[in-house]
Amino acid sequence: MNDNEIILSVVDDPGIKAWLDRVVEDPFRLEFVSRGDLTRVLRLLEATTAHMVLVEITEHDLDQSLAIITALTSARPWVTVITVCTRANQDLLLQSMRAGARDCFLAGNDATEIRDRLRRHQLVRSGHYGDENRSSVNNLTLVTGADPTVDTRFLAQNLAIGLNQRFPTKRCLAIDTQWRERGVFYLDTGTEFTLDNLLANPETLDETLIDTALEEYRPGLRLLAGGTTGTTLDGDRSADLFIALNRLMQMFDHIIINVAAVQGSHWVRALGIHTRHLLVAAHPLVDHAHAARRLIHDWRSHLGRDSRVELIVDGHDAGVPPDLSELSETVAVDLAGALPMDWRHRLLAINSGKPITEQSPRCAYSRAMDGLLDHLGGEAGGVARRGLFGRMLSR
Repeated sequence: MNDNEIILSVVDDPGIKAWLDRVVEDPFRLEFVSRGDLTRVLRLLEATTAHMVLVEITEHDLDQSLAIITALTSARPWVTVITVCTRANQDLLLQSMRAGARDCFLAGNDATEIRDRLRRHQLVRSGHYGDENRSSVNNLTLVTGADPTVDTRFLAQNLAIGLNQRFPTKRCLAIDTQWRERGVFYLDTGTEFTLDNLLANPETLDETLIDTALEEYRPGLRLLAGGTTGTTLDGDRSADLFIALNRLMQMFDHIIINVAAVQGSHWVRALGIHTRHLLVAAHPLVDHAHAARRLIHDWRSHLGRDSRVELIVDGHDAGVPPDLSELSETVAVDLAGALPMDWRHRLLAINSGKPITEQSPRCAYSRAMDGLLDHLGGEAGGVARRGLFGRMLSR
């Protein structure tokens, strides 16, 4: 995986945004936020632990730009602030440098030169950075599908419940982005508080809100309805999502998010740096395998060094090719596990609103889910298995 360093970009001008998107490449990744809300800028700086910030600066609103630069350098004196503009003059440059900026990029300049300057700034940082350039709490699992026909809602629900059963003393949060008014996931539980409510006022997120607004389905397991669509996960909405999830990850030992296939790219771009495990579910179809391969290839640049990507084959039938090794080879990632269709018992669990491990604990799906959780790092037969979840939750 690429160890991408986040560059916070406080930019509104669409032309400058498009230019930066073309110019900035690995090992850097841009996180955009608008200039109009200084509080959001500072919260995102804290959430990303960015070491470089690009700030748009223009003559007609110079005071706002200078205020942003001053606030950034006051909050994080070691952060490298670089101004970006379409036209520059000596007075503008002088005032921005006095406010704390260390360089100025002129939009339209040679891309190679800009990349070289970014690398030089990366090398000559002040010596007292305490943050690593990746998430400090990689305890997020994203569950998505290679195709909208894959039921990641049912899969994520059972992963969260199984994780809670194996680590009952740890705090787990499960978020369902495909929730319906009748409940979160397929469980017989209702909620009036959604992720939309949280993103509307992310500064209110604290333990009191968690205790009063988030449904506790089981001791140690809370549920949150997604309540947001992929079309809204851009710009400041993406920044708010990043900030809110960063704070939630400080409060919970693990977070599992069911990400609908059509929204997968939005969520991975917004939260990839925080993702410890990206699980991509696919049916045992050649088309799904190739679709999964394309998606994972597109997403790798948004994931951090510690992120792991694995395939889950849903609806597996051992008697029908392609076999599991062929599917894993085609997708070009490791296989986490395979689940049978077992439609009868799935249907019973979905319609009853109960976890399948409680509705039909001995069915083929429940047994396969136990194996998947063993692989991811649970406890079976009294023997501790230090897999992915085990390492995260035993800290």
